[in-house]
Amino acid sequence: MNLDPKSIDRTVRVTRYKLGYTPSEMAEVLDNIAPTVNTLAELRTALVAFEKNAQFKLMTAETIRETRILFGFTAAQFGPLLGFKTSATIRSTVSALEGGRIAVSEPVTRLARAYISGYRPPDWPHKS
Repeated sequence: MNLDPKSIDRTVRVTRYKLGYTPSEMAEVLDNIAPTVNTLAELRTALVAFEKNAQFKLMTAETIRETRILFGFTAAQFGPLLGFKTSATIRSTVSALEGGRIAVSEPVTRLARAYISGYRPPDWPHKS
């Protein structure tokens, strides 16, 4: 696929936001689609087909960490957004989640994917 990288990025970004995928998850999808497309129109068609057939995918420890870093949050800021109660151990809980010592649950995945897709709750941390 010999297309302009900026055009590819813009086209892929729409699907990434619709599905709430992290950049690394979308890169994986693109790696699978790329050999079958030659034009931007073919890429769009392949991505629309992927969106229609995409199944819910639990996040891994790595993709949760990638999501936190994507937003520029500390563990203490990101933990409450994932539903963890604010406490002295919130950082260790998020650390355990990112380290794979706690399994990433479906509700945590759904919240993180909603945030990637653009949802912002009223208590969303504001950058200073």
